Amino acid sequence: MNLPLFVAKRYFFTKSKASFITFISRISMLGVGVEVMALILILSVFNGLEEFQKGLFKTYDPDLKVISTKDPRFTLSAQQLTAVKSLEGVRFVNPILEDQALIRYKNKQLVVRFKGVDEEFLKAERLKKQVVEGDYFIQNGEHAFAVVGIGVFLNMGMSFEDVFTPIEAWYPNHQALKRFTVNEQSIRSNRFFPSGVMEVEQSFDNQMILVPLAWMEELMGVENQISALEIMVGDTADEKQVKSKLTSLLGNSFQVQTRDEQHAALLKAIKIEKFFVFLIMAFVMGIASFTLFYALSLLVIEKKKDLSTLLAMGFTKKHMFQTFLLVGVLISFSGAIIGMILGYGLGYIQQEFGIISLGIPNSLIDAYPIQMRIADFLQTSLVVIIITFLASIFPARKAVEMTFKRS
Repeated sequence: MNLPLFVAKRYFFTKSKASFITFISRISMLGVGVEVMALILILSVFNGLEEFQKGLFKTYDPDLKVISTKDPRFTLSAQQLTAVKSLEGVRFVNPILEDQALIRYKNKQLVVRFKGVDEEFLKAERLKKQVVEGDYFIQNGEHAFAVVGIGVFLNMGMSFEDVFTPIEAWYPNHQALKRFTVNEQSIRSNRFFPSGVMEVEQSFDNQMILVPLAWMEELMGVENQISALEIMVGDTADEKQVKSKLTSLLGNSFQVQTRDEQHAALLKAIKIEKFFVFLIMAFVMGIASFTLFYALSLLVIEKKKDLSTLLAMGFTKKHMFQTFLLVGVLISFSGAIIGMILGYGLGYIQQEFGIISLGIPNSLIDAYPIQMRIADFLQTSLVVIIITFLASIFPARKAVEMTFKRS
């Protein structure tokens, strides 16, 4: 029989003669439970936000994106494009020419971001599900059309019915500006009509316009140059393997980014914020553990006579220390288990029913997103173990010193 554990269980489950000590012990257990529950829920919300962002990126970002490490625009030969398309796992290859420009419609002006795409982009049906009004096309004979973000569409007061007034796009002629001359040739212009309206998320909707690649080349005054090569892989393809093959094929002059790497700064910011919230909650849990420290200290004082009896029965210093350490473990872990059960239960309810709303009108999600991970439960358990040990070690040592000094 493990005597320290047996005695610790008796001290934990048996009501103390001084009801105040029992009350403090239960408050300590409740405090740990509440902190654990809050920590689990907060970490799960951050996980949900991270997964929501990744899911949002998936609607308009490619699986892999090739950019130049030297220049904002680059050229790929026909042999390189053919080699990329022939790689196993590659489904669609979309050359992209993207930049900011000024648009003008009637008396309104707005700086937007044009994304020049080819017919393969439309065949891949990227962003087709996000078209909420109009049609999904960007060319009709000789006339250029564009799929416009809903924010741009509304801010500019565009209309599908106005077939006589095109939207003008203005772009600086960098070659003319290099000669320090400002005249009509300093600005390049082109025109288009809106064909559809897409709704993805606010920052995207307020600036993005999809236009034909050839139209974009004409506006910018470039030929056979792209700003990125966007690649969609097959459903069963290994994204990491395809990335490795692309890197070997294209060389060090190009960087191949996964979807997460394309938004590395934002995802990193979410993880850093989650980490600091975890530290703050762990610190708060440490402060709350002072009740555990007081409960154990009072228990040591109350059990003076029992300690002498245990000593006479052959208890060693090690046994005495383990006994009060285990009392602290029982108090903390009872609260932690209750907190984890409550945290999981509330998280599951939020995940399934969304009882707590974001309170933001017209948002993409109505309620706080939740995703529970085993790693968060393990990290929380580790925090509880550390705090329990730190809060219990001094009372346990005090019990040993007091008992053996008297003897």
